[in-house]
Amino acid sequence: MKKITIKFSCFIGLSFLVIGCFGHEEDFPASWQSSYEAVIMNRAEFETSVATLPSQDIIKSGKIYIFDNFLFISEVNDGFHVYNYQDPTNPVPLMYIKAPGATDLAIRNNILYINQAIDLITLKFNFQTATFDFMHRNRDVFPQKITPDGFFTPVNSDEIIVNWTLN
Repeated sequence: MKKITIKFSCFIGLSFLVIGCFGHEEDFPASWQSSYEAVIMNRAEFETSVATLPSQDIIKSGKIYIFDNFLFISEVNDGFHVYNYQDPTNPVPLMYIKAPGATDLAIRNNILYINQAIDLITLKFNFQTATFDFMHRNRDVFPQKITPDGFFTPVNSDEIIVNWTLN
């Protein structure tokens, strides 16, 4: 038992010695730093950023959703393309739901639940007019986004990470 305690103490001591060698971000090896830079919005701008826009070209598609006669295609970290999907051989673009930081959605009873970065927002969908009304925002439901290569980026309490750019 005494040998295990001594070995463990040596391991802990060496660990602190190695950690002490790195004091600043620039001291860390490049492999310990992200290749991405955060795209940040302040809370006030973020909360007013959800909008319906005319249809747009798909640039970086994510998940797809079909609800009734509508097709939703995620534009990763930016929003959702909405199509009339009555004829699956010829989807007709209807609009774009701009929601910076959005990654996912769920639909129930004509209500869209969107994961917009760290918040959960709800939009009511009107099928007759194919329009949305903003209903509610639940703040800080999800953690801040991490980089695509797995790093955390510290931000101020009034800042939200909505996307990443490659350095």
